[in-house]
Amino acid sequence: MNYLAVLEYCGTNYNGWQLQNNVNAPGGNKTVANEILKAIKIITKLDVKLFVSGRTDAGVHAFNQIVNFKLPFYYDLNKFKIVLNGILPSDISVKNMEIVHNAFHATHDTLSKTYLYKINSGFRSPLLLGRSWFIKEELNINLMNESASIFLGKNNFFNFVKKEKEKRSASYYRVITAIEICRKNYGFDIFIEGEGFLRHMVRRIVGALILCGTGKININHLTGMLKGENHTYNINIACAPSCGLFLYSVRYRHKIYC
Repeated sequence: MNYLAVLEYCGTNYNGWQLQNNVNAPGGNKTVANEILKAIKIITKLDVKLFVSGRTDAGVHAFNQIVNFKLPFYYDLNKFKIVLNGILPSDISVKNMEIVHNAFHATHDTLSKTYLYKINSGFRSPLLLGRSWFIKEELNINLMNESASIFLGKNNFFNFVKKEKEKRSASYYRVITAIEICRKNYGFDIFIEGEGFLRHMVRRIVGALILCGTGKININHLTGMLKGENHTYNINIACAPSCGLFLYSVRYRHKIYC
């Protein structure tokens, strides 16, 4: 049986979804995936292989993370969810479970993902501490929207990712299908949807939008970066803190989880 689970978690206390090389990251060596695997094993007495819609970095949260795993037997879904939530730490929760086609793969079958980034500006909200990026400067939403349009479509995001030595030859081209910036009483919610993302790509896009919103860089600067005209440009773009980033929704052919 192929089980699909929808997870929500606060990433503050974890070193990402799966163990990364940075042992100094928030949460040390503790990962979300390991907590899920441990809980499943307590219930089933089996070691399973967990497939995920996309790995989240240290400190990143998720409203709807999708995983699938296989078991050689049927387990009542409602009971399974209740027991898992009774075992898992309070900052990880199973929202829903279902049985999917045996060929379903949470990673390979993903059509698109949407990330939400929360900006706290104007006043420092205690309730958003650890869940947003606090910006002291005034942000111009018109400039932010204008700069967001530059990222739409297929572009070379070499200057907007964390460089991995072992992946120098990999393609840095990705497709962004939508960016929506919503004004809130605490600041802004930025939604970014794409077919796939590279490491730190969303956080650097957000960093660029903030710099444009404060007037520190302009659209011509971003256009040059996306054309790869200067590979040293990325030192000027802040990587937005992980605490403000949420995996918001995941789209598959059969359903969108949001």
